[in-house]
Amino acid sequence: MTTPDDALDRLADAITALANVRRQIQISKLLRETALNVLILSRIASNRLDNPLRREQIESATDHLVTQIRHAAWELPVQPASDKPQAEH
Repeated sequence: MTTPDDALDRLADAITALANVRRQIQISKLLRETALNVLILSRIASNRLDNPLRREQIESATDHLVTQIRHAAWELPVQPASDKPQAEH
């Protein structure tokens, strides 16, 4: 059975692994995945808050951040799929 601490440790390990290969991932894909993960993690955390106003503030700020990240991804030129590492902008 996975404990909460084990799950957080695996998340930290995955983030570290991502950091080590970030230059090999197309920036548009990295931005889209970042937006999705920020949204998911913030909803998991904010849904546990007892204060509805604080929860709404966090969700609103998260929505704004996620929108900005997604727009940045959409504004990038389309890059052909490749096995070669992509230059980071």
